[in-house]
Amino acid sequence: MSKLSIDYITGKIRSVIDEVMKYFVGDEAVIIKIMASILIGGHVLLEDVPGVGKTFLSKMLARVLGLKFSRIQFTPDLLPSDIVGTKVWRPDKGSFELVLGPIFANFILADEINRAPPKVQSALLEAMQEGQVTIEGETIKLPQPFLVVATQNPIELEEHTHYRRHNWTGS
Repeated sequence: MSKLSIDYITGKIRSVIDEVMKYFVGDEAVIIKIMASILIGGHVLLEDVPGVGKTFLSKMLARVLGLKFSRIQFTPDLLPSDIVGTKVWRPDKGSFELVLGPIFANFILADEINRAPPKVQSALLEAMQEGQVTIEGETIKLPQPFLVVATQNPIELEEHTHYRRHNWTGS
């Protein structure tokens, strides 16, 4: 890669960061790390307390980059089909129709992933690692670029870990 192209890319990244920083009052380093993940095709885990702007930052970055954004709130009762989609029977057509889930966006905010059941986390991991999902045996490619910014609450994680330790040790 020539020096000119590196300067060009660096300039474009800097302009995205500057645009987001006009509205985001948080740490610029988080934006830089997310941008690096986009460039290398990786994903990000943000561990922080609620109310610090993770959702706002994700929406803003997606908008500035011109990417389709989707937020998925992970809960204990979430099912894999809630994120990847499913086939729905359409009586008027006499056939099943594929209904894609919210994972079919370029920029996914997976909020509080530590609250999701293992099967849902597995579906998310397939999407992150392979760039595809499987719906009732059918493999479907995800749009590119594809970035997951996952969040987890360290306080909730700490309480959950303490609870598990308490049950295992019997103390």
